[in-house]
Amino acid sequence: MTIKSSGTQLGFGEIETEFGAQSPRSLGSYRHTQTVNGLTFNGIDTGIPTSGEIKFSDFYSKSLNIVVDCYSGSDEFRISAKNNKWNNNQIVIINPSTVSKKETGTKITIRVNKKFGSDQSSVNNCALKTGTWNNPASVIVDLGSSAKILGSGGNGGRGADGITNPGEDGGDGSSGLGIEHQGTIVNYRSGSVIRAGFAGGGGGGGGRETSKNDRRAGGGGGGGGAGFPFGTGGQGGVPQAGTRQANEDIGSPGGDGTETTGGNGGGGGDNDDQAGGQTGGVGGDNEQTPGNGPDDDSQGGDAGTNGAAIRESSGVSFTFNTTGGTIQPSSFTNAANAQQGVA
Repeated sequence: MTIKSSGTQLGFGEIETEFGAQSPRSLGSYRHTQTVNGLTFNGIDTGIPTSGEIKFSDFYSKSLNIVVDCYSGSDEFRISAKNNKWNNNQIVIINPSTVSKKETGTKITIRVNKKFGSDQSSVNNCALKTGTWNNPASVIVDLGSSAKILGSGGNGGRGADGITNPGEDGGDGSSGLGIEHQGTIVNYRSGSVIRAGFAGGGGGGGGRETSKNDRRAGGGGGGGGAGFPFGTGGQGGVPQAGTRQANEDIGSPGGDGTETTGGNGGGGGDNDDQAGGQTGGVGGDNEQTPGNGPDDDSQGGDAGTNGAAIRESSGVSFTFNTTGGTIQPSSFTNAANAQQGVA
């Protein structure tokens, strides 16, 4: 655990308990600079000299530093830094020699410098979660310039089938970063992105005209929401009864989203210019609100619910340090905006 902050003179034993034994056994052996994925540690802990005079008193209140590797390899989905990375020893210990990892009293830096995505099950589902830790000195999420932590987009709803079945609701987006450890510090820099997954649009309502013939038209599918992965567009509604007009009475499918943009809603069907379905709602993104499918003779579907850029577990708070970067939706301005619930 962290070396005591004051009191009796420190000895090598206390320093070696925290930082491991060095050869030769001298304070100078603890001078060390190490760079991990562009993140430089000038000293095995802040305040321990890397050159010049080094004293026992320099080690008061100092802790071992360990970096959790959330930067190597290809894109990943639904990852816990604690459960998936730390527990599988995907770590780098800041030390001039090999020492055993420990959790209590250690400064944990979760270094993120690649892309993480989520899934479409729930707004609470996060692309990357901190996990909960056993009494560390600190937990820092440090985002490099290539870091992207992205919720998934919701799928667009199916269009109404003319009269029997209403338009389907759009799917919910999911969320980016999940903070589960009390007092976590988030450092994000220019080029880094934390973004919510945006919801899919609702399917358009179906049309019906009965003054001459029983003509029906399906609603258009809702657009998929922006995210990683993006939401897919909903299917167009297909009338199941009445006088058909070839395939022109079928609603058009909604457009797929992309990582950053929501898809357009599909157009409603046109049954011989007598019955027409409604256009599906647009998929959401940072610039547009996911749209409800308009009602007609049958009801359109509602848009889904957007995910959040950052979520926190109940009773947990965190702080920001920033030198740039992007957090979306742009309505997220500080830690107080974080929504609760992490899964």
